[in-house]
Amino acid sequence: MYPGEYVPAGHNTLSSLRDELRSDLTAQSLKEAWMRVSGGMYFKSIDDYYASVDGLDQEQLGEIVSALLPDLRKYEAQALVTKVLESLSKPADSPSRQLSRTITADAVGLDNAPGHYTNFLEWMGRMTETKAFKTEHALFEFSRRKFNREDVRVMFENYNLMSKATLEADSTDSYSHFYTVLHDFSRKVAGEDTRHQIGVRIDPAEVDPETGIAVGHGRADGQKYMFTALIRENRDHNGSVTLLGKPLSVAFDDKSWLMEMVLMPFDEAKLDFRDFDVNLISEGKAMPSFANEIAAFACRMAVANAITKLLPLARIPLKKAGLLSVDRRREPGQFPGFVDGKKNKRKFAKR
Repeated sequence: MYPGEYVPAGHNTLSSLRDELRSDLTAQSLKEAWMRVSGGMYFKSIDDYYASVDGLDQEQLGEIVSALLPDLRKYEAQALVTKVLESLSKPADSPSRQLSRTITADAVGLDNAPGHYTNFLEWMGRMTETKAFKTEHALFEFSRRKFNREDVRVMFENYNLMSKATLEADSTDSYSHFYTVLHDFSRKVAGEDTRHQIGVRIDPAEVDPETGIAVGHGRADGQKYMFTALIRENRDHNGSVTLLGKPLSVAFDDKSWLMEMVLMPFDEAKLDFRDFDVNLISEGKAMPSFANEIAAFACRMAVANAITKLLPLARIPLKKAGLLSVDRRREPGQFPGFVDGKKNKRKFAKR
């Protein structure tokens, strides 16, 4: 499965795949099965194979196969063995293989089993990454009026930034100039409708190779609370989490619920915080105290972002738990159901 692929509800993809592939016996699938069973043993010819297995010859193998498959006669079993060994030992660069490779999905850099569903997914995934596909998609979404004034302004800028020579060079293949103009727009529409997506985006790790430190940012309440979390692995299992060099208990005035908020990303990602050293640095306006929910929220976001930079796969549980998402409003809105319009609910009065 790749994110963006439609699978009907209640459809067990794997089992249906298994049924499809059961009958799909190609030379490639034979080779794959052999490599799995033999642990990677390769032979160049049938004689090589018989030389490598001690005391087995063609007749004995044929007898074994005819015993396993009673419907086959002895000579049929021997022919089957020979045919299988031939296809296993046939070199991958014979002319017929080269030709079939050119014709089939190998042209896209896949193995020679175009019937395999995984290949199709891989191929589709690669196709959607191409410049041509992104451009077509952007044009399609543009024609559905998905753009706003800002998008148009950016497109206009992109167009005006192109020199005459660039424009001519881009126009030769009939879509590069579209790509240059619609580049930002295509990035915007690519992941816009995520209701059908099963997966979560996973970026490559961003870790400093020398120090092993990854950096994450978190902020809350505008410019007021801005934190940067520096995280690195601690192999000795005695890691600590500090805020401005002070332990969390000091920084948060022993308020355990705030300290738990900051450590929550580790719980969600099923990690032990003692396996990491984390230092939080404040970059916002200086506050007399960080012992409040808003600051703890910003710290939590910084830690969660830092973990995803260090361990990209941890982005899945953290994103699902909502720890990487922010409510961008400066303060809670006006809600008529609350006494102060913000936080305090009305008391229920018996009537």
